[in-house]
Amino acid sequence: MADIFQIVKYEGDNSTFIWKAREEDFNTGTQLIVHESQEAVFFMNGQALDLFGPGRHTLETQNIPLVRKFFNKPTNDQTPFHCEVYFVNKTEQMAIKWGTDSQVQYMEPTYKFPLKIGASGEMSLRVEDSRKLLVKVVGTGNALGQASLMQMFRAFLMARVKPYLAQTMQGSTFGIFEIDSRMGELSEVLHKQLMPDFADYGLSLERFFVTTIVKPDGDKAYEKSRDIHIRQYADIAEAQLRQKVGIIDQQTSAEKMQIEAEAIAKKTVLEGKAEAERRMHEKITKQEELASEVARTFASNEAVGGIANTGIGLGMMMGAAGGIGAPVAGIVAGALGATQGVNGAGPAVAGIGIVPPAPTPPAPTPPDGMAAFKQKIEKLKMMKEAGMLSDEEFDAQRKDLLNNL
Repeated sequence: MADIFQIVKYEGDNSTFIWKAREEDFNTGTQLIVHESQEAVFFMNGQALDLFGPGRHTLETQNIPLVRKFFNKPTNDQTPFHCEVYFVNKTEQMAIKWGTDSQVQYMEPTYKFPLKIGASGEMSLRVEDSRKLLVKVVGTGNALGQASLMQMFRAFLMARVKPYLAQTMQGSTFGIFEIDSRMGELSEVLHKQLMPDFADYGLSLERFFVTTIVKPDGDKAYEKSRDIHIRQYADIAEAQLRQKVGIIDQQTSAEKMQIEAEAIAKKTVLEGKAEAERRMHEKITKQEELASEVARTFASNEAVGGIANTGIGLGMMMGAAGGIGAPVAGIVAGALGATQGVNGAGPAVAGIGIVPPAPTPPAPTPPDGMAAFKQKIEKLKMMKEAGMLSDEEFDAQRKDLLNNL
């Protein structure tokens, strides 16, 4: 006889989608244990009557024989009800491989030539509707694993993936030569397109990835288009590089010209300063020479011709010197003062003008003192007219002469 009480549970591997319990035709009080990631479907007489979620369940409802003894006697201890339990794995099962069994042909959108490609990748599935999957796929089978599910879905998957792939590639904004960098976009599009197809069988397509695109290497049209594509971007890159190099050359040339211009300007400034200094030196030297010549002539006139010749010689030298300026005047005045001091004819001249002489004992006026006074006045006038004496200096010297009469 069968056990009065039974325990029904499943603790198999995670690669199984559906597993049928070995125990059948349960007695009242049978314990059904469903794990957190599972769902149990109770069948009686071939009908899916109820779903049991995670937990411990006692089978004592009207869905099973309530009192076995009322039914086993007339049937030689065989229950008239046939009871079964299917455990459904509700976890997301990942890394399920897929791939096209033949190449997909479509019209390449960028270069407009027919192209054949293959594709493969991975996906993950989860049971969404247990009853639907049992009725449509499992039937009366004892189990459904990943391998058997993919074998059953192979033709279905190819019938869906290949046209979706061709339509997506032909209507895309990127060509075959950019596909490796657009795998994510292609995977998302195919995922959305395939989800309703799997939902019809009670399955949820959680994820779908395209990981490999098999290109038709060796095909003449493909090879030619690839060369054009590479040449196009290579030429663009080369042109951009030439443009950048040209800009760098222009900037370098401009900076070089600026540096040269600054160097020339600095050289010009330095040369201008040097030339100005040279000219100033020559001018000063010339002035000194002229002043010395004036002084010598003045001294000679003083010694030979007296004050009258001195005035004439001084006027001639000052006229020859032109606008020599204060240095000559100072030198001549100094020479004049020195000569007068030597000859005892009058006051000393210093600096750039005639300054009052140092106090000396008064000397008696010689008999021709008025004539000498007039000569000196004439000499002072000539010096004033030559620019050697200012009005103030002329007045001061004249007063001194008057005081010495």
